Amino acid sequence: MRQRRTRLCSTAFIAALAYLVLGVFPHGGMRLAWAAERSLSDAQLKNINAAIADQGRDVAISAVITDILGLTSNNQTISCRAFAALDPRGDNEVHQVYLLPDAKGYLVSHFYKDKIDIYWTDKNFVLIAALTGVRGERPAAASFLDAQYGFGFELKWWANFADKR
Repeated sequence: MRQRRTRLCSTAFIAALAYLVLGVFPHGGMRLAWAAERSLSDAQLKNINAAIADQGRDVAISAVITDILGLTSNNQTISCRAFAALDPRGDNEVHQVYLLPDAKGYLVSHFYKDKIDIYWTDKNFVLIAALTGVRGERPAAASFLDAQYGFGFELKWWANFADKR
């Protein structure tokens, strides 16, 4: 009897763990959960949104990226308006921001060397999920620490961009 109870507890624990993992990693992407805090000022967000509206272009986002993040499924694409800027420091670094439809927030991407980092944020630029990879290959979920570090860099870059605009 005791052995059966132990097995039931183990099974319940494994089921709960599986449920948690599926909730944390929907569609294979990694959702990052931490306290939401305002990352850019209202003025900075306004300047970024103005750059997207005034100088951006209408683009389709890769279905691979949106499927991994859980924004779409079955190879659907999302069209949105996006703005790209070259990093003035050189090295062919490109920073992009995509305003997602239906108030789903933003995608922020950073292309450097042969790598790409992609961050999905809410409408306040608070990080939701992150991907990383090599150009031309399928990206994968970023580790929690890598996502925090990389997104912190992107926040500073976009804050500086917005303050100079």
